[in-house]
Amino acid sequence: MFAELGSEHRVDPQKHAGTLMQFISTTATAVENLKREAKALSKTPGVTLTAAREVVAKKHGYLHWKHVTVCHAQTGTRPRAMALPQSLKDLLARVNERHPALSDSQEAFARGFVFAMDVKDAQEFAPGAAYAECSDGWYLASKDLWPGLVHARDGAGPTFAASQSPEDLARTAMDHVQNYRLFRHLDPTIPASPAEALQWVGVLTSYAPTHIWIGGKFTDLGGGSQTQGAGAQPTTPGAAVHPSKKRTRFEKFGHLLNDKERELFKGMSAQDQDFWLFQLAKKTPLGQARYKPVDVSITVPWGATESAQP
Repeated sequence: MFAELGSEHRVDPQKHAGTLMQFISTTATAVENLKREAKALSKTPGVTLTAAREVVAKKHGYLHWKHVTVCHAQTGTRPRAMALPQSLKDLLARVNERHPALSDSQEAFARGFVFAMDVKDAQEFAPGAAYAECSDGWYLASKDLWPGLVHARDGAGPTFAASQSPEDLARTAMDHVQNYRLFRHLDPTIPASPAEALQWVGVLTSYAPTHIWIGGKFTDLGGGSQTQGAGAQPTTPGAAVHPSKKRTRFEKFGHLLNDKERELFKGMSAQDQDFWLFQLAKKTPLGQARYKPVDVSITVPWGATESAQP
């Protein structure tokens, strides 16, 4: 059985023997599963229990067995402080009821492999035949992405959860999730660990994911922004977008323009560009849940704009 690798939030990293350790949510049940796996492995001739624990820890995404014990000690002290506010829980429940994700996306988040990328980095990602974008699953991702966001501090001030009204907090949270694009693996096979997940994605892009879901377990990768390059084994996870660092509307939704629309877009004024990008935002699954439905199809203005060109 795999360890529970769901990192619900980022914490200040610790060092052990000069190596940077990142927090991975590790329950007592997960530790017992790891111990049992290590004990079974130690029955192999020439393999001590200590050596077996090191092997098993690395197999499941930890640096070493000490990393397991440190994460286990931290896990019990943090979930309550990082709980999602009830107002956001209610918001996600309403979205799930009114705008549910496709069954394929729900299955991917529950049992498959899903990853998030910064919208800017995702411009360089070509899904090919192995992956599909799953923007309809934004609310499934948000239940894991939002705890770290709402408990973050804007400088030295209070957390967003402590300083904002439920309405403002909802706007902040929904703005933030638009900084990411979500992709799901089309094959039911899943990576064995976060490290292997990075390797899979690294075959197709030089930019690494910021967050991953493997078999329903969430990991906040944090860290840097670029891997060693396509085909190489990624060693640096993607950098999550800080809540105070918003992406532009074009960075968030420009990828939704086709080549013809992009050419028309270039000739528009900044005000018109922003208006049409807002229409695109309304067309996304998140936009459909956030804004009132758009009455006029966006294809009409594009055609009208084209006919107006000299």
